[in-house]
Amino acid sequence: MRGPRGRKEAVRVAFVAGALAFGALARADSTNVRLHGAPGMAVRQAVEGALLRLERPGCQQVLSDFRDAPGRTLQDALDELGETPASYLRQLVFFYDGASQRRCASGEILGGTQPGSRVVYVCPRQFFEAYRRDTLLAEVFIIHETLHSLGLGENPPASLEITQRVMQRCSERAALR
Repeated sequence: MRGPRGRKEAVRVAFVAGALAFGALARADSTNVRLHGAPGMAVRQAVEGALLRLERPGCQQVLSDFRDAPGRTLQDALDELGETPASYLRQLVFFYDGASQRRCASGEILGGTQPGSRVVYVCPRQFFEAYRRDTLLAEVFIIHETLHSLGLGENPPASLEITQRVMQRCSERAALR
């Protein structure tokens, strides 16, 4: 690539590569995951895995298995918002660094939220380690907390019961496109 024509081509290739890199960064910055570093990447990947699981009708059934405090199924709550499971998780549930939260100090949980809250506090160290050991467990955690954000309380049902139901319904992923 010599001469003016070669330089123009090189500049064009560099421009396209830069635009693609900028687009990837812009998409990463617009995510609903507000954690940084390796824990943030693990949460992003777990959210994507959870989204694939929620594409399966069998997994979506978990939304009808549980009810919120007023007695609506979580699917009814989602329908009232005019959202699909995927659009709700991708756009309306936000994952923040919960390292400063008391619940993360024990080292025993991956994070949590309050029923009806759209903010999930993730314990970065615990979540990252769990994701490295078992991506299914990390993805199930994302779905479990999404159920809470739709209004599901706890005790009853027990946290373990919720997790077991999500595992039962959502252990298979939809095929990658």
